[in-house]
Amino acid sequence: MKRIENELVMFVRSTGIFDDSRSTKEILAISDSSKRVIVLSWDRYCNAREKNAAIFKQNTNVEFIYYTKKVQTGIGVKNINKLFGWLIWVKKMIKRLKPTIIHFCDLDSCYFSLKYCVKKKIKYIYDIFDYYVDSHYVPSLLKRMVEKREIFAINNAYCTIICTEERKTQIEKSSPKKLIVIHNSPSLKLFKVSTESIVFDYVYCGSLGDKRLIDEILDLYPENNDLKFCFVGYGPLSKKCRELSEKYPNFVFKTSVPYSEVLKIEKMGACLSAIYEPTIRNHKLCAPNKFYESLALGKPVIVCAGTGIDNIVKKHDVGKIINYSADEFYRALRLLIADKRIGEKGKRAEELFESLYSWDYIMEPKLKKLYMEIIHGLQQ
Repeated sequence: MKRIENELVMFVRSTGIFDDSRSTKEILAISDSSKRVIVLSWDRYCNAREKNAAIFKQNTNVEFIYYTKKVQTGIGVKNINKLFGWLIWVKKMIKRLKPTIIHFCDLDSCYFSLKYCVKKKIKYIYDIFDYYVDSHYVPSLLKRMVEKREIFAINNAYCTIICTEERKTQIEKSSPKKLIVIHNSPSLKLFKVSTESIVFDYVYCGSLGDKRLIDEILDLYPENNDLKFCFVGYGPLSKKCRELSEKYPNFVFKTSVPYSEVLKIEKMGACLSAIYEPTIRNHKLCAPNKFYESLALGKPVIVCAGTGIDNIVKKHDVGKIINYSADEFYRALRLLIADKRIGEKGKRAEELFESLYSWDYIMEPKLKKLYMEIIHGLQQ
């Protein structure tokens, strides 16, 4: 694809990027089309520079500029002043650098910049990883104001991106000019995975926090320690994982690893999961990385009823559906392991991924086409 020679694309995301697989894939896709891409990143834990340098070392047209105010984990409300500082900083950088196109990821990348962009007629893409009032703690008195600003972001964007068709119901109060769906599927071209032997009955790689049944699964593991588990990640439950690994030889725990290693480790598991608490509105419309990774790797997946992806699992018979219960999780896992047709489920999962969700052949080309459409319009 021919590169854009004279346009500055700005990508804004309030994370460190290196551990954000969707942002990484999108930046790499955009950099294939644009001669100059500037990424505004919030290096929340002062560990992003070296890791991003390793990931993007071949992409000389990608430049990172960091906001470096460190945050404290577990006390989100107390970090509010730093969030305001980040939002003010983003607006200042937009004014200084004068980008032609901006790719905003979620409302916490653009809250203070939207009206300026509209006034200056800067074309921007609004990429909704998570609808803000459904995925963040927002005081009741402020919810209406925050949602109104997100609707403004959607209505004034050149294009709005959502991660599943089901998310259309989340933004039904808005009127996007253009709306496309880009699923958060892994890039098998970028993160090459060789054939790995099955070592574990179950693998989980990701955030070790609540609302994903992890705590409950860990609590019941002593009664199921004949099963070979591998947990990889960081978060409040890291300590419990480490204690289990020290006590039970079948339980392996690794701290957070680069995403380039995640798929390799998951390939070593017989089964994966993508479980979320279904009573949370955002979880009813979830598009978890783990679900797409299981399909791409040809692994049966355990999901929770009422989270949207359960309908896909049921329709295509690529795993097991449970209620939000650790007992049901272990029953489902044992049934999958004992199922002589487990390989058939895996094959169906791979075929489903290739036909509907492939990043390399479906999602990435869709994103590149959007950028070329914008540039073509600007050049007319």
